[in-house]
Formats: sequence, structure tokens, C-alpha cells
Amino acid sequence: MNALAIDCAVSKLTVAAKKDKNLVKVTLDVGIKQSEKILPTVDYVMSELGLNSEKLDYTAVTLGPGTFTGLRLGLSTLKAINLAHNVPVYGIPSLQAYAWPYRKAIESVLPLIESKEDEYFHAFYIRGEKIGEDEDLGVEKILQKIDPETSVLACGPGARNFVEKVNEETPLYSLHAFTPEGDACESLFEIAEQMIAEKKPALEDYDGPVYVRKSEAEIVLENKNAELQK
Repeated sequence: MNALAIDCAVSKLTVAAKKDKNLVKVTLDVGIKQSEKILPTVDYVMSELGLNSEKLDYTAVTLGPGTFTGLRLGLSTLKAINLAHNVPVYGIPSLQAYAWPYRKAIESVLPLIESKEDEYFHAFYIRGEKIGEDEDLGVEKILQKIDPETSVLACGPGARNFVEKVNEETPLYSLHAFTPEGDACESLFEIAEQMIAEKKPALEDYDGPVYVRKSEAEIVLENKNAELQK
């Protein structure tokens, strides 16, 4: 199948295109210039495979949680392709995408994305099934949910940092991180194609990113409104 995927859950955006078994992938670590670079990058990865938007069978994107700017940018890019060429967009929960390669692991799997200093978006998976909900918590509160006698595999872009912080305070021999951390594009392709095979729906026009916490702008606005109401 011909497809385009964008992993936009963290500050580094990764754009990948696939044509059958061939794949081209580019990571953008350009800060505020992401909005300027993403469309040329989409054009580049597709042109390397001789693809254009009309030839795509589907697109896929990390839907959140993650960075507010990245999620909006990635989703809006693929929705523009959907609007122009009616190419379905499959939104994949970010933590599911990062946990996907380890769905057969015997350990509990803990995908992590840094939300802010010492806090992480995370969830727990056992054999590919999510246990509980996505949450945004600090290191200590996450550790309270881990049985010291249970082996836990930390993965995703926040895994290395999380395990280092844990080991500074309370070393847990049962907690380890899989590195290199990588991106989620290959997982996005695999999950989307499984969704297609199972006839699960693509995103609707009104669907947006999934946020676990409010943006800084929303918090500031709420605080201002609260002050005005006093």
C-alpha cells in the first residue's frame, strides 16, 4: 500500500512515506521552523518513492498526547490531503504507537513522552492491551503504580530520561528502557493497516488531537478569568 505517516507527538517531527515495502523517512529537529519545513518534507519523501497525494491509499498520524504545536501541525497537514484528494486519515494514540513494537513482550510496557520537566504522558500495556487511561504524572506518582517485583519495559521518547531520573532516586532493577528510542512511523503504518483490515473508521472532519492536559495558553486564560470573577 502507498501511505504517508507523521509522528508529531514530540518536538522532533518525523515524516515517512511508504510504497509497498519501500520506505523513506525524514526527521525534522528545527524548532519553530517546523511549520515552514513540513510541507516540503512531505513532498520530498513522497517524490523519492515516485508518489503524489493522489496515489496514497491512506495517511496516519500520532493523535496525542504530545506537544500541542506538533499535534496540530501534523494533523492539519494530513487533513489538507484528505480534503484535496479524499485520502483517509487514521489517528493513532501516541502511546499506543510507541508501545506497539513491544506488544508481545512478557514485561509490562510503559511508553513515555515528556510533557514538562519531571512529568510524563504515559500508560501501561500488557501484551498489547492498554491497562487504564493515558495520564500526565510526575516520576514519583508513576513509580507508585509500579510493583517493584514486576518487570517493566519503558519505551518511547521519554523512556531514557525517565529511567535515569528513577535510578537517581530509587533504583528499580525491574525497570529498564529500550533504546534507541526512535520514532513511531513504522508502527503508524502497521496499526493503520490493521485498522483498515478490520474496517475500523478513519478520522472524521471534526476529529482533533487528543490532549491529556491543558495548554499553557488555556491555563493562563482560565487564571485570568478566575481573577476577573473575584
